[in-house]
Amino acid sequence: MANEKNWEFAKWTDFFIDIEGDKNPNPYYDTRVKMLWDDEFIYFYTELEEEHIWGDITERDAVIFHNNDFEIFIKPNQSQPYYSEFEVNALGTLWELFLAKPYRRNGPVLNQWDVNGTQIGIDIQGTLNDPSDIDKSWNIEIAIPLQAIKDMTVVAK
Repeated sequence: MANEKNWEFAKWTDFFIDIEGDKNPNPYYDTRVKMLWDDEFIYFYTELEEEHIWGDITERDAVIFHNNDFEIFIKPNQSQPYYSEFEVNALGTLWELFLAKPYRRNGPVLNQWDVNGTQIGIDIQGTLNDPSDIDKSWNIEIAIPLQAIKDMTVVAK
């Protein structure tokens, strides 16, 4: 994973913190990400530390967060309320959804919004679904077509 030369030039983010910031302690496991883009895709490469890597959801557009997952939120227009989520578990199962408004504002969730052409690679340093050993981490490399982000303005109308 992330063998392409370009990833060498991309910087890691800081390790993730809780969504509520200093209200909560730092997460027990480290997670970080790199991002790149070109004319066709936006790319994400993640490193997720985890002792017991598992996943059992294999159906696209299922509620992936019932497994440990990595979630990407994309909001292409700061002045508009709509955004999208891309969620991926350790099996590479994808749930992409479009929200016309945030959950807290009772925004409808459009599960039928599929981003065909999204590419996902998973690399596991450990054994999937085996609680008898200690795993190290798992990585996700995901390429999301930029056209889907551009098309979000059409979906929002």
